[in-house]
Amino acid sequence: MPAKRKIYKEDIINASLNIIREKGMDGLNARKLAKKLGCSTQPIFYIYPSMDDIKKDVLKEVAKVFDNAMMDSNYDRPVYKDIGRNYIKFAQNEPEIFKLLFNSDYREGAIDFIKLTGSSKPIFETISKQTGLSKKEAEKFHLKMWLYVNGIANLVLNNTCNFTDDEIDAINLVFGAGLATTKSEARRTIQQGGVSVDGEKVADIAA
Repeated sequence: MPAKRKIYKEDIINASLNIIREKGMDGLNARKLAKKLGCSTQPIFYIYPSMDDIKKDVLKEVAKVFDNAMMDSNYDRPVYKDIGRNYIKFAQNEPEIFKLLFNSDYREGAIDFIKLTGSSKPIFETISKQTGLSKKEAEKFHLKMWLYVNGIANLVLNNTCNFTDDEIDAINLVFGAGLATTKSEARRTIQQGGVSVDGEKVADIAA
């Protein structure tokens, strides 16, 4: 008789996250989780008292997945310009997690991202380093940018529009312009190759 597979907390969280990716939070229950793990419900509830406790830990993992995706960047350009693109790509690649964070009763992760609090503090630090804005000013700036990309992300999420990677990458143009506090700074950002459309650097402000 083969030995029973030992189930660890990490296994439960990873399996739960995969179920959410496929079916959303409403699809996560003890029966489906046990099936995904290839075990009975007994080892699951030996580790966790209830499904609510599992969901609390899974939501923390969901926040980590989102935070890591937002801060992904190439080394040859400022991180903040990538956040708009990353946000839209996240809605495209992780639709159920995106809906959980921004289109459901779970709002903690969304509020952190919008207000630059909690796990989203590194975004404020990025804005501050690039612009010298205060916390309040950075929050207002980030809110305006979020309202812009959130509309596009929801178009992608609901299959209203389908964008190619190059089209999504054009969001860098808006974020690059948003980081410039003056027209001369915007011109300098473009001339220094800090803005790209369809993967190509924009060298002329009149282009």
